[in-house]
Parts: sequence; C-alpha cells; structure tokens
Amino acid sequence: MQIKYNICMQAIDQAVLNFFTNNRVEWLSFLMLVITYAGSYLVAGSLSLLSAISFYIHKHTYRILPLFLTVAGSTISTFILKNIFYRARPVEAIYIENSFSFPSGHATVAMALYGFIFYVIWKHDKHHLRNPFIIFLAVLIVLIGLSRLYLGVHYLSDVLIGYTVGLFWLFISIRLTKSPHL
Repeated sequence: MQIKYNICMQAIDQAVLNFFTNNRVEWLSFLMLVITYAGSYLVAGSLSLLSAISFYIHKHTYRILPLFLTVAGSTISTFILKNIFYRARPVEAIYIENSFSFPSGHATVAMALYGFIFYVIWKHDKHHLRNPFIIFLAVLIVLIGLSRLYLGVHYLSDVLIGYTVGLFWLFISIRLTKSPHL
C-alpha cells in the first residue's frame, strides 16, 4: 500500500511540475518571484517583528508569544523535516535554493504567519477594510504556494505538507491567544 501511494504521489508531483514548467511565461515568472519573496524568512521575520511592535503599541501583548511561537515553530519544524527527509529539489527550478525540498518552508511560514495575522484581524478587527485584507491574506497564502510550484523549486507534496505543518502551528498559536494565562 505504501509503495503504491508513493508511486501515485510521485506521479502527481511530476505532472504538476511538468504543467508549470511547460507553461512558464516571462512576465509571470517575474511576478511569481515577487510573490515567493513574501514567503521568505527575511519578510516573515520582518513582518513578525512589525506585528509584535504593533501588538505592543496597541496593548495586545498577549498576542506576541503566540505570534513568535507560530513563526519559530514552523521555521524549526521545516528545518528538522528537511534534514530528516533530504528530498532533492526539482531540476526544473528557475533559480537555485540551497536547502532540501520537503517540506516547503515558504508554504509553511506563509500559512503560519499570514494565517495568524488573518485570524487576529478576522476575530478582533472591525475596521471597514477588514474583509478585503483577510481576503488578500488568504489569496497570498495560496499564491505563495503556487509560486513555489511555478518556479519549479518544489513539488506539490512539498507545498501541501508545508501548509499542513503551518496549520499545526497556527492552531497552537490560536489556542494560546485564547488562554487566560497570557
């Protein structure tokens, strides 16, 4: 059963990779490079710091620990999993990444960080721009995963497991924001 699943998943991974590789266009490649940057550790770290400062200024300090936990947990989990599975990246990549492929760190951190910001805004912000902003965040999470596929630096399974790991840390951070002890 396990072998059959692995063969099936590998076939799906390769089919998705081939689709994106065979349908690349220059303008979209540039756009996907910009989008993928939104899932980078540099942007995630900077946005985490800015969010923490905002939480502090607005006296929502109980959100700071869950924010850092979700980002740190997702980042560390990704590092550990990459060094357990040692999955090579696709050779069809537009640019070279220096780490292993599985799971996608961009997808993991995008789901965890942007998902946490989505949750905070959805749950607590009543501003008139709330709905457009949470829609933007949801679309951004999806586009970051798609950008990794389009650029050929990940397989579909890398991105899907990345989203799953990010969701795990997102759920933990949401539970922490509801804790009466913070």
